[in-house]
Amino acid sequence: MNVIKLYLFLFASLLGVGIASAQDRTLSGSVADEKGELLPGVSISVKGTTVGTNTNAEGRYTLRIPAGGKTLVVSFVGMQTKEIELGSQSTLDIVLQSDTKSLDEVVVIGYGSSKKSDLTGSVASIKSDQLTQIATPNVTQAIQGRVAGVDVTSNSGEPGGASRIRIRGVGTINNADPLYVVDGFQTADISFLAPGDISSMEILKDASATAIYGSRGANGVVLITTKRGKSGAARISFDGYAGVQQAWRTQKMLTASEYATLRLEAYQNDGTVLDPAGSQYKRLNAAIQSNAKGTDWQKEVMQTGAIQNYSLNILGGSENSRYSITGTYFSQDGIVKNSGMKKYFIRFNNDYTLTKWLTGGVSGAFSRTNKTYTNNDLYAGVLTTALRVDPLTPAWDAATNNWGRADISYENNPARAVSEMAGNKGYESLLNANAYAEASFLKHFKFRSQFGVNYKNLHNKQYLPKFFIDVVEQRANSQLTELRGEQTQWVASNYITYDNTFGKHHIGFMAGTEAQRVQYADFGVTAYDVPADADLRYISSSRATSYNVTSSQSDESILSFFGRANYSYRDKYMLTATLRQDGSSRFMKNNRWGTFPSFAAGWNITDEPFMANIRQLSNLKLRAGWGQVGNQNSAANYGYVTTLSGGNRYILGGQIVEGFAPTTASNPELKWETTTSSNIGIDAAFFNNALTLTADYFVKKTTDMIVRVPIPVFAGVGPPYVNAGSMKNNGIELAATYRNEVGGLTYEIGANFTKIKNEVTSLGGGSPIESADVSRVGNITRTSVGREIAYFYGLKTDGIFHNAAELEAHKNSSGAAIQPNAQVGDVKFVDLNGDGVIDDKDRTYLGSATPGFTYGFNTTLGYKNFDLKVFFQGAQGVELVNALDYFTKNAQGQWNSVADRMNRWTPTNTNTNEFRMTLKDANQNYRFSDRYVQDGSYLRLRNVTLGYTLPKALVQSWKMANLRAYVSVDNLLTFTKYKGLDPEVGEYGYNRSYNPLAVGVDVGTYPQPRTWRAGLTVNF
Repeated sequence: MNVIKLYLFLFASLLGVGIASAQDRTLSGSVADEKGELLPGVSISVKGTTVGTNTNAEGRYTLRIPAGGKTLVVSFVGMQTKEIELGSQSTLDIVLQSDTKSLDEVVVIGYGSSKKSDLTGSVASIKSDQLTQIATPNVTQAIQGRVAGVDVTSNSGEPGGASRIRIRGVGTINNADPLYVVDGFQTADISFLAPGDISSMEILKDASATAIYGSRGANGVVLITTKRGKSGAARISFDGYAGVQQAWRTQKMLTASEYATLRLEAYQNDGTVLDPAGSQYKRLNAAIQSNAKGTDWQKEVMQTGAIQNYSLNILGGSENSRYSITGTYFSQDGIVKNSGMKKYFIRFNNDYTLTKWLTGGVSGAFSRTNKTYTNNDLYAGVLTTALRVDPLTPAWDAATNNWGRADISYENNPARAVSEMAGNKGYESLLNANAYAEASFLKHFKFRSQFGVNYKNLHNKQYLPKFFIDVVEQRANSQLTELRGEQTQWVASNYITYDNTFGKHHIGFMAGTEAQRVQYADFGVTAYDVPADADLRYISSSRATSYNVTSSQSDESILSFFGRANYSYRDKYMLTATLRQDGSSRFMKNNRWGTFPSFAAGWNITDEPFMANIRQLSNLKLRAGWGQVGNQNSAANYGYVTTLSGGNRYILGGQIVEGFAPTTASNPELKWETTTSSNIGIDAAFFNNALTLTADYFVKKTTDMIVRVPIPVFAGVGPPYVNAGSMKNNGIELAATYRNEVGGLTYEIGANFTKIKNEVTSLGGGSPIESADVSRVGNITRTSVGREIAYFYGLKTDGIFHNAAELEAHKNSSGAAIQPNAQVGDVKFVDLNGDGVIDDKDRTYLGSATPGFTYGFNTTLGYKNFDLKVFFQGAQGVELVNALDYFTKNAQGQWNSVADRMNRWTPTNTNTNEFRMTLKDANQNYRFSDRYVQDGSYLRLRNVTLGYTLPKALVQSWKMANLRAYVSVDNLLTFTKYKGLDPEVGEYGYNRSYNPLAVGVDVGTYPQPRTWRAGLTVNF
């Protein structure tokens, strides 16, 4: 057999040499884009032969044209493929036209890929250049406003701040985060990725698309493909920018003289007489007499911060070995002092063609984050404190050579607090490794085996120094807290695919198995009396004899079997079915396994004969799908057993001792949350694909939602987790793009729109869930049947009592005053239940942070060497709780106030809605009410970028293929009626444990910065 192969090879070689010597010729030239920029790595081949080449780094080529070669085929990613009829010429310069829609022709789906025209599920694609348009290392922030049905809100604008991403609404009161799949590796954390690492991103939105991921697909799936190597000479690309960030808005607060005026007025209204010789009266009066401005605490804690990002990518290879290496450095100071971050990324992808039937590859990524943490959580955060502390207090008291003492407002000095944040250090190292092998056999079969590992190491360190300002504001002993944790995750996937076309039929199937495991452990120690010297800040340096120790650990695993079948007839009628079965360690054996099916169909209507004469219509496809997916993330790792916690105190033998106690009752019948969704969609294109439209309508129902139901108090443990709730989301999604060229001006306009209705349909007979407990305010949100999740719940008001007649008229049916402690100028609460008193029974729905609709639109213009990109993003019908307004108008705490308080009610200013000044507040004006719920709708100019590509003749003389300079601004304009620091308010929670039922509550959220930057993109 080997002798025959050798003979055939020698015969073919000799024949080829003979023909070439007689008739072959050489063709050379260059390939450029429509701007004249030469393109490296362009594929050029002679049609009908195996002869081909790639352009070199300068965009030039030389190609042997065999006898009979009549047509040249030229192709390049992102450009229209071009076929050129050959004559007898020996040189040929080629110009390719951009083809943005070609980037979307093939999209990644679960465990494979598909032509966009063959899709039956709801899948959205995002271009790689859109991910790098915003100055952020956070991939999820980069997609905000880009995709219909995907709502992204930043929980914090601080460097490295987390984002809240919801795909087609909130499907559970528990964990509603989507699943991320990076080059086939499933994970909940993609912080090891830089936006510049990504080649493409697909978002699977409906169950017919996500069911292939079973128990992890209920909240949507984000598929990410990183940059891969390509055959040809090494191509080097660099992108870097540097700039500054500032707060786009600050609060206008009372000056020292205004604060003193209102403070003395409050004493007067309450009948309190201050001693004119006392220090407090003297300070307040002196501020009034001198018209003092006082301390601007926002300036004391905020800054103009630097931001920079540098990314270098090298890719290339041969036909048998391709590589891509990317390194990124990101640095951001933050707009609050001592809140900066530095992050380092490195990633490589290697792909190999080992034989004609075997390919393989290895990938690796490492990221390192060094972060200085703010203490901006809840009511004690530095931004909140900066707005509350009185302006009479100096940041630094020169007389005492110490931090200023806030003995008027009795607040912590925020300048001292922000200086302490320099000791809040967080270090995170994340390593991701992935390897695969794929074998082709029996012509139409492929087998793929993939194994990936994700390792995360955390080290947080907080040092709080000893200090003394007065008996109220002091720390007797320094304190050092260290937390170390590590998480290891591995995923092993093996699956076989079959793909074949025979006649007018195309069939394909895929079947496989998968196993994954996640293990986590952490250990924390708090020590006291630790030296202030930075070189000695170690737990072992403590001079104390006792420590506080905490620890936790978890272990979970999933075993899965899955499959998918596809059928199409003449590429006109398409059917898809998937099935997955998952077994999870989070449930007992009798409920461990869940089965998740889906079905979908598509109809390319434009292929029908009756559509042939509609020339304006380029494409029209109808899609419909149904499926079920699970959500195991809503269940705790050990929710089916009774758990214990330490630190509980008992009295034994007359002495107090500490020990363990049960915390949550067990439920061995706990099982999956299940989401069933239906989707119908239309894809259309007009005018030779210049205009594309996509529309979807969906219904998503979650059943067996995990909730906690009440049990008798004498049980001695907390309520168990049970499958008793249900929730429904239904909505519409619209997306459109139009591209054209007029007189040398190319332009593209895109827009998307999403409207979703959320409704809780059952809590299993349990009581409504109240959450978002804010210090001094109480629970703010409520989740009950018939309403959307986590709506605001409080008292309604009807302005204030402007005069004595209004106060006198506010009586119940028996003639008694409804608010007996009210005075003229106080808040008028509404007695909703009509029982004649104002209490918790009068609380009601006040709005919610669930938007009425969200939208985004963008424009890209190109003229000669200039390009301009403009991107808007917004949300409408959003209410927010301005808890800062509550704090800053609360004179009971003797805090500073927003400048609007100068318009408070007085006997000479009765035509106002601002209640009177009082410290005693017998009417309880500050009870949570609709006064603190504000319209949070906004439209934000998210980004404007202006770029200029230098002429090719110039950059070629510098040995470059392309050089583009640009300037960019993020968050340039924000249009909103909201009065807080920023209308983009996500979830909040203590110590960054974000609560999904505490969304839209602004307790001093770190605002989104306005970023000005300039950058360069260079290709070699």
